[in-house]
Amino acid sequence: MRNHLTLLMFVLPTVVGGTTFAADKDSGSSATLYGSISQGVVVTDRNKEEKTRADYLSDHVRVGIKGEEALGNGLQAFFNIHMTHKEKKESSGLNGLREAYIGLKGNFGKLTLGRQATVWKSYMGKSVFDDAAIGLARPGKVIRYDLDKIGGSGFKFAVDGILDGTHEVIKGGKTRAFNAYDAAIGYKGHGLDTSLGYQRTSVDAIETELGGKTNEIIGASIAYTPFENKDKKQSLELAFDYQHHASFGNFFATSADYSFGPQKLRAGWEMLDYDKQKNWQQFHLGHRYYFSKRTFAEVKGAYRTQGDEHSYLTKILLRHEF
Repeated sequence: MRNHLTLLMFVLPTVVGGTTFAADKDSGSSATLYGSISQGVVVTDRNKEEKTRADYLSDHVRVGIKGEEALGNGLQAFFNIHMTHKEKKESSGLNGLREAYIGLKGNFGKLTLGRQATVWKSYMGKSVFDDAAIGLARPGKVIRYDLDKIGGSGFKFAVDGILDGTHEVIKGGKTRAFNAYDAAIGYKGHGLDTSLGYQRTSVDAIETELGGKTNEIIGASIAYTPFENKDKKQSLELAFDYQHHASFGNFFATSADYSFGPQKLRAGWEMLDYDKQKNWQQFHLGHRYYFSKRTFAEVKGAYRTQGDEHSYLTKILLRHEF
C-alpha cells in the first residue's frame, strides 16, 4: 500500500499539476498541487581526492499541496505541505519534509506555525550562489509573524522564533522556551528590494562556510532593477549582500541577472573575510534557456579560491515546475 501511495504522489502531479481544486465552494476553500523536478550532470573536483569527477545529479524532486479557506471578516486560514526526495541507500520515494505549516492572515498581518523558511532565509541573500548561504533556513517549531505593505507603503516587517524547550532543533539550547529568533525589515518599490536582517541562537548553532558555528549573524541585502519591460522580455537586476558572522568575520556578495527573451544570464562574486583565515572567494556564471514558463535548461558553474587552494563546480540541469 505504501508503494502505491508513493507512486501516486509522483504520478498525480503529471496529470493535474498546477491545478487548483475547489474543496468547498460554499466555504471558499481551495487547494493547489505543485512541485518541481531538476535532474542533470555535475562535474567537479570538490572531493577528497581533489580530482575531476563527472556524476549524475538528482538535484531535487519536490511535490507539495497548499491551500486556503476564507473564514469571514477578511480572515483566511492557509496551509502548506512540501515534500522532497533525498538520495539514500535504504530509502526511496518522498522521504523528506521541506515545509509543513498552517496559519492565519488578515488585516492584522500573517501568523504562521510549523516548519517553514525563517525570516532570515526569506529576506536575505539576494545575490548568494546556491551553495554558499549560511543561516538557519527551514527548521521546525517556528512561530512567525509578517506584516507587509505597512500603512499602504512598500515597507514590510517580519519576526520569528523557534519554540524548542526540548532542544530537538537547536541541539544543546540554553533556554527552556525560545532558542532561536530572527527579525527583518524591508522595502520594495521603485525598482528597489532592500532588507536588513538579524538571526540569533542561544548556542552556537549556525554553521559557517569554512567550518565552525556561530550564534549570531546580521546583514543587509539589496536588489535594484534599473529597467524591466512590461512584458518582462528584457530586464536587468543588480544585487549586493553584506553579512557579519559573529566571532568569525564578514561576508560580501554581488551579482547581476540579465534576462532577454527566453534566456537569462547571471554572474556573481562572493567573499568571506574571516579572522585568522585566508580570504575565501567564489566567482560564478550561469545561463538559463526557457522552453516555456515552467521548463528550462540551465548551465551554471563556480570557481572557488582560498590561498593556494582552488576548486570548481559545474552543473547542467533540466528543470520543470508544475
